[in-house]
Amino acid sequence: MLKPIRLACAIALPLLICGSQFSSTPRIQPVAAQCQPVPAPAAWFMEARAPDLAQRTLNELSESPMPATEE
Repeated sequence: MLKPIRLACAIALPLLICGSQFSSTPRIQPVAAQCQPVPAPAAWFMEARAPDLAQRTLNELSESPMPATEE
């Protein structure tokens, strides 16, 4: 009983595997993707920077050139 089942599987499985490779639907062709242009950098990125960290820190902590409140 076991031998006929093995024989049937040995015949049917290769046919099923090969039959699934030949389909009537057209193959999907890959399409090259287009890259998006690089966005412009933020305005703060374009500002000149102090050469060292100490000077940058002093510049950030220094008084603002415009007063926060009007007198």
